[in-house]
Amino acid sequence: MEGKSFFTIAQKLAQMRNEPALRSAISRAYYAAYNCCIQFLEACGFQFEKDSPAHEKVYQYLHNAGFADIEAAARVLNILRRRRNRADYNMTSTEFQDHITCQGDLASAQTVILLIEKYSQEPLRTKLRNGVREYVAKISSSPSSSQAP
Repeated sequence: MEGKSFFTIAQKLAQMRNEPALRSAISRAYYAAYNCCIQFLEACGFQFEKDSPAHEKVYQYLHNAGFADIEAAARVLNILRRRRNRADYNMTSTEFQDHITCQGDLASAQTVILLIEKYSQEPLRTKLRNGVREYVAKISSSPSSSQAP
């Protein structure tokens, strides 16, 4: 399954316009973008555990790959992750009652997905993979680093 398939579900949930559906839409939109990113990185040869630290690792790899648009996408992904956490765990928050805000989150997730799809094509794929490799090599050689694969 392609992770971006969650995006279609997110869109359908957002159309329901009630708070549980909007919260779920934000969650699915984040996971669509996240899974698109991690699947791209895994296809480039990077390995990730299937656990919570992988989310931060994906962010760090993309944020430090040396491409301004990918760095921006990583920041958006991180913002979506924080919103997903609040949507899933903070039941007292009222920020998830607005359909327009949810649509903005879906648009942000779609932007990340489209950018990763763009970078999935050569020659951008190789350039991004090499940028991530350089970052991994840099943190691997750092005496205090334990993040490197």
